Amino acid sequence: MLNIQALNSTTNYTIYLKNEGSGGKNFWCFLEKPEGVPNDAVFANSSASLYVLPNYGGINKFTIPLQYSLGAGASNKAVGLGVQIDASIIQDAQLKETWEAQYATIPPKQGPNLNLVQGQKSSDGTIGILSNDFDKGINENGKWFSNMSFGIQTQNGFLGVTWSPSPNDDHTITPKFSFYIATGSFTSYELADIATISRKSAKVEISSFKNLEATITLTGKGEWLVTPGKR
Repeated sequence: MLNIQALNSTTNYTIYLKNEGSGGKNFWCFLEKPEGVPNDAVFANSSASLYVLPNYGGINKFTIPLQYSLGAGASNKAVGLGVQIDASIIQDAQLKETWEAQYATIPPKQGPNLNLVQGQKSSDGTIGILSNDFDKGINENGKWFSNMSFGIQTQNGFLGVTWSPSPNDDHTITPKFSFYIATGSFTSYELADIATISRKSAKVEISSFKNLEATITLTGKGEWLVTPGKR
């Protein structure tokens, strides 16, 4: 699922992690919810984490490419808080592109396709994502649930948001290159509440970077410090 060649060909931002507490912590990276996704029932979805020892003398970092991704999947798990969702297919997407996720109606139970819509441009600074006219009611009555994701595939894992698509959806997504660094008992690809994460985390925005680098420090008092550049 991870395309190292694609990561190496784009601009990479680096978030360095420092832990000044008394014990090791799992640091997680989450993507801020973009504009244009559904207002309700959209969940944070990340597999990007690092265990950081206190006052560690080495380097712990998240390397994040300026490269967005779209994901689509289907499984016997409904999209919801605490459910693990790993998209069946992920494609790199560029601004001004439009993509269509094509979900199957059961039977049989099969995964979706995700294809670039040729000749259909999205507006400046956005990415379009469509869904086909699958029968969501029949699928969910048969315990087959579709999912749709937007995010960034990094060298540390995926970070983004996931929701349950409806038939003939048409979303125009405006990305936010903005992140939350959090600690806690999260699990890879397990859907989490974005509002809860944002209240107990360090927010890293594009303005937080200096020379494409930023440093996040968890102090001994459990407070977050965001410092531009490498510290």
